[in-house]
This record gives sequence, structure tokens and C-alpha cells, in this order.
Amino acid sequence: MRIVPWLLTVVICFSVTAGLAGIKYLQISAAMAMAESFPPPFAAITAHTATKSQWTPVRRLTGSVRAPEFVSMTAEATGRVVALPVAAGAVVQEGDVVFQLFDEDLKAQRTALLADLDLVEVQLKRVQKLKQDSLASQDQLDTLLARSQSLQAQIAATDAQLSRLTMRAPFTGRLGIYDLSVGDLLNTGDTLTTLTGIGDTRWIDFKIPQGVARVTVGDTVRVISIDEGLVGEARIIAVADALSSGLRAFDVRAQIDDRRLRHGELVLVEVQTSDARSVFRLPRKSVRWDANGPHVFVLRSSEPDAFMPYRAEMRRVTVHGESDGKVLITGDLSEGEQIAFEGSFKLNDGLLAKVVPAPSTDGGLPQ
Repeated sequence: MRIVPWLLTVVICFSVTAGLAGIKYLQISAAMAMAESFPPPFAAITAHTATKSQWTPVRRLTGSVRAPEFVSMTAEATGRVVALPVAAGAVVQEGDVVFQLFDEDLKAQRTALLADLDLVEVQLKRVQKLKQDSLASQDQLDTLLARSQSLQAQIAATDAQLSRLTMRAPFTGRLGIYDLSVGDLLNTGDTLTTLTGIGDTRWIDFKIPQGVARVTVGDTVRVISIDEGLVGEARIIAVADALSSGLRAFDVRAQIDDRRLRHGELVLVEVQTSDARSVFRLPRKSVRWDANGPHVFVLRSSEPDAFMPYRAEMRRVTVHGESDGKVLITGDLSEGEQIAFEGSFKLNDGLLAKVVPAPSTDGGLPQ
């Protein structure tokens, strides 16, 4: 049996295997050395300094504007329009005629009644004189007195009917827009237009749900337009004692002097819900959310031999709302700590971080 060739074969195979293993070992060692030369993962972010401020919690409610002097001009009787002396949108004085319905028939009736009353008055004076001379009976005198009173009552009823055919302004104000023309027929209850007082005072009516806030007469609330513009402050002048049925809310009326507000306009009312408290105001991008709720990343100093100067630390916070574009939060934070801002979405708890200057306001990078 020839052993030498087999031994030679085994030696050659072992040598080749050892050589290949050595080459692979050198390659892996070089790769590990190269990997160790790479810096650890980190994120470049901007930072915001945490500062405390006082914040008063408020609740925004829907309110409706009312003019203290406002009325809808409606017809009290059916008739044909014969006069519209005031143009739509014009200012009328108290007592001015706004519209006039046909009343010639009632005026004729009133004239006839006045003539009958004059005749009865003359007869009554004559009978009273004859009664003094015992030339007229008491029955004649009583009949004429009753006739006089009846005619006076009929004249008063006619005057009442005439007053319903003439609509006069109950106060000085500005008429609304109307499309009625002379000759049109108005039915009882038809609305011609509106009349709004020309004063500056406006009422803001709104409802406060039970448990939201407690207000008293003399408190102030902020009035905001629906496009988020501040209108001004209104003073509460009335608070209902009873809650509205079904809504569990009570009615409140505030007063403000601003003639720019129109009757029926929708506004927002800010009502203070509790006392002022100390909060941190942070930009919106500083607060992140996950399945457990909101949190921020605090930038604390890293270890002396770390590649970057900061390491991110997650802190849970409570969000109370927003004000002037800032998020209002409370939590385990200290004033003066650096909070990750731009780029905070790239962080996780314990990741190294590098603070870079914020982008310039013109949209370019800082020089």
C-alpha cells in the first residue's frame, strides 16, 4: 500500500485550507478595523431652551352678536303698499314713517264717525240745557250720552286700525335691505326689513356648559372673530341663574363697544377656566407623539469619550394646549435645559446628537 501519496494529498489540502482561512481572517480583521474607525450613529438637530411662563387656561365658546336696539319691521295688517319714503340702508329717526299701507277707506270711516260725534255733541248740549228747564227727559239725555261714548269708542278702534297700516321707526337706526315696491301686497306677518340702532354698543350672547367655568357680572372675556382676529374685551353684564334644559349650560351676556360687529354675526369667546399656572412654551416640532402619548427629547451632556457632545433623553410631558403658535406643556423639565427642535423626529432615547444652527429666516442655510 502506498501511503506517501495520500499523506502528500492531506498535507496539500490542509495547507490550502489554512491559507484560505488566513486570508479570510485578514479580510474580516480589516473590515472590523475599518468599521471601528467609523463614527457612531448620531443626529444633527437644532435646540430650543426651555423657559417657564405663566399661562391662564381658557376655553373658546361660540357666541352671537346682538344689537341692543334691533327689530324686524313686519306688517300688522294686510294691505297694499302706497308709500316707501325711506330708501333701503338709510338712517331713520325715531317716529319716521318706514312704509304706509292703503288706508283711505278707514280715514273716510273716521271722518264719518267724527261728523256723527259732532252732531251728537250738539244734540247732547241742547238736551242738557232743556233738561235744566225740565223740558227734556232723563232718557233722552242718557241715550245721547251712550251714543257719544259709542262713537268715541268706534273712532278709537278706527285709529288703532290706522296705526297698524303705518309703520314708524321705534328708535333711531339704520334700515336693512328690502326689495318691496309701491303697489305690492303685504299680508299680516310679512317682514319688510330690519332696523338696527346706530349706537356702538353690542351684546355677545353665549352659553357656558356646566363645569367648564364660573363667571360673574363684571368679569371680562376676550372676543375673537371667526378668522382668528382679536376683536377686543367684553364685560359680562348678565348671567342666567338657571341651566338650559337639555344642554346643561347657562346663558351669559357680555357687552362690548364696537360698531363693526353686525347683529347675528358669529364670534368666538375666550372664557378663563381656571387660575394661571406655570408651563413651558415650546415650538410645535419639539413635541413628539407615540403610542404612549407626547414626549420631548432633552439634550444632556454625553460621556467624555463620546463622539458627540450631547445624548438625547426622552421625557414624558403633558400637553395643555397651544398659544401664539407654541405648545404649552408641563412635565419633568427644568428651566434652561436644551430641548430638541428641528430634526427631533430623528432621535430616540440615548442617541448621540449634534446641535447645529437654525436655518436662516430667508430659507437658506447659515453661512
